Amino acid sequence: MTEVSAGPTAPGRVASEPAGPLLRAAAAALAVLRRAVDMVLIVLLAAVFGAVLAQIGGRYLFNFSIAWATEFASYAQIWMVLLGAGYAMRTRLHVSIDTLVAALPQMLGRLVMVPILGLCLWFLWVVWEGGWLLLEIGQIQTSAGLGVSMTVPYAALPASAAYLALETLIAMGGVILGRAPVASGGGVRLD
Repeated sequence: MTEVSAGPTAPGRVASEPAGPLLRAAAAALAVLRRAVDMVLIVLLAAVFGAVLAQIGGRYLFNFSIAWATEFASYAQIWMVLLGAGYAMRTRLHVSIDTLVAALPQMLGRLVMVPILGLCLWFLWVVWEGGWLLLEIGQIQTSAGLGVSMTVPYAALPASAAYLALETLIAMGGVILGRAPVASGGGVRLD
């Protein structure tokens, strides 16, 4: 049997294949989306590295500044950081203060996560809405160095807010439903 997992599982639990064709299709679509985000993050990191390296080489080796490299690196870094927030949520690497929640009984700790999930989703909704407003403004602006529409960097806000909301729902939903531990234990996981 092939194991399909929509997110990290609690210690001691085994990821199982979702029941029904609709859930299997959703799990497969989620896996494709996550793989695509992973690949975009890798490409963006390489692009930032290459642009900064080109700028440094041009400036110090050839005494020539590459005007577009700094702007390109900045926009690529914006996309990388905002999409990386969703990756961090998926792997539970965001900083959290869970001392109080960890001290509570499991059921009460899961109940406390409900309003926290609501606040997180509300914040991401505000970011998503604000990103769409920026996209409207960006349609009439062009960047100075690259000469591209400002919708390119501004699109990172609604895209990343939507992806982060999905990963937040999965991560916190797993906690609320008892499929993941309430407290992450702090620190970076090594598993």
